[in-house]
Amino acid sequence: MTLRTGKNGRYRYYTCSTKARQGEIGCRGRTVPMEKLDTLVADHIEHRLLQPDRLEKVLSSVLDRREERTERQALHIAELRKRASEADAKLKRLYDAIENGVTDLSDLMLKDRITELKAIRDQARADAERAEGAIERLGPTITIQSIKKFARTARKRIPIEGGGYRRDYLRALAQRVEVDAKELRIMGSKSELLRTLVAASS
Repeated sequence: MTLRTGKNGRYRYYTCSTKARQGEIGCRGRTVPMEKLDTLVADHIEHRLLQPDRLEKVLSSVLDRREERTERQALHIAELRKRASEADAKLKRLYDAIENGVTDLSDLMLKDRITELKAIRDQARADAERAEGAIERLGPTITIQSIKKFARTARKRIPIEGGGYRRDYLRALAQRVEVDAKELRIMGSKSELLRTLVAASS
């Protein structure tokens, strides 16, 4: 739908873009007063979606997957750090053996082993740092308190003083609105909602 105006801008309404371009021949689509549609969408989001219990229910599966991924990453990081420490310990033992004259530095196998252990250690450290960066990019942990705070803040920010709504805020919570003859469907992505929640919590 596209925004149209009438009576020198006094009336604003949404209409089917094909109908707006081609008239009834192109489409018999609906025309809805902007304020009416905005109010219906904003009210639904404010009173249904932006309730902490509802938000928690909507996001529970996404939050669970996010938590599982974080736990798996943390275990992987621990394994990588352990691998780096073990390689370091083996290198130290080799250096001690060289220092104490137990082994000869000119031994080609020894040089290859030192090079191999250094590569294992350095790769494990680099992989651990990358994995830690991935966890950091996920943003802060989402708690019941942060969901409640987000819901409270969002309900306050949606309305604009003097009437109307912040469309950019509504778009972050609902990416698609379909208008039918008998119903209005408001759709959004759980992952987009989670991104908005994480950004607000940061």
